[in-house]
Amino acid sequence: MLDLVAEFLLNVVLIGVFYWPGWLFLRVLTLGRYPPRGGGKHDPEFVAVFGVVLLVVILLLGNA
Repeated sequence: MLDLVAEFLLNVVLIGVFYWPGWLFLRVLTLGRYPPRGGGKHDPEFVAVFGVVLLVVILLLGNA
């Protein structure tokens, strides 16, 4: 049961919400090289984590 909840949180919340901000941030940071165009092979969890990092940085800079 716990595995089902963890998989739901990973797929829906992390990837569903933070993938696109992470995708944009990584495309700018890597000058368009990662994630590859056309849905090439990449790690969507890695991209989503960068979306979370971007959100945390924005929140921290907003409170400074």
